[in-house]
Amino acid sequence: MKHLLENWKDIRAKIEQAQTLFLFLDYDGTLTPIVSRPELALCPSEVKGHLEKLRDLPGVHLAIISGRSLKDLREKVGVSGITYVGNHGLEIQNPGGRHKEFLSSARIKELKQITRNLRDSLKKIPGILFEEKGPILAIHYRNVPQTFWTLIPPKLEAELQPRRGRWKMAPGKMVLEIRPNVDIHKGEAVREILKAFPSPGLLPIYLGDDQTDEDAFRVLKAQGISVFVGPATSSSEADFFLDSPDEVQEFLARCQEARHAGRPCPGTT
Repeated sequence: MKHLLENWKDIRAKIEQAQTLFLFLDYDGTLTPIVSRPELALCPSEVKGHLEKLRDLPGVHLAIISGRSLKDLREKVGVSGITYVGNHGLEIQNPGGRHKEFLSSARIKELKQITRNLRDSLKKIPGILFEEKGPILAIHYRNVPQTFWTLIPPKLEAELQPRRGRWKMAPGKMVLEIRPNVDIHKGEAVREILKAFPSPGLLPIYLGDDQTDEDAFRVLKAQGISVFVGPATSSSEADFFLDSPDEVQEFLARCQEARHAGRPCPGTT
């Protein structure tokens, strides 16, 4: 991977020339640093300011795409007039407020039973944190002593064994998630959103820091620009990398400048 800002001249030219720029941004670890508890990951006011300025530019569209629930994500970011994607694509809300869900109420009820069972079987593990996100259950072990880590996956596997085909376990950064076994992920969400935009003149750019973002990187191969947020030594299919959320802020500021300097979009003056 190449450092995005060190190759800015070429990237800037593409951003300036694009008739439509669509920025897809992960939340935790991309717009905000990773923290010990999910509720502590607040969106900095500087980031909100960048998002609002980009939203108001002609020919620029934004989507915040996360493993968080849609409701939580909207509350954390707090920027109107953009697309929100929650639970890795299981929930999508467009800028007009239209909300699309991909899981039935019966499946949600089944997950609540799984959650109750796991809370009971894992209750003796110190520091474990359950996050109920509607169609997904996240089990965080960032604050669990390392000696207990190996005890967690077998409990989840045992709980899911009778439900194979309906539910699956997926890893993230110091988290294990129970997700519905459906072919919906961040890459599919990107594909779904971009259906509404004509390909000629479209430049999609996706920024993310986690394994769950790799699906989106693959979807945008040869179609857009993918950016991994984290060390260059990490294994990723992204085209470029940025070191940290601070560099993501720098990128957002440069995007504003590039769009201001670029040619007007059709129908604008």
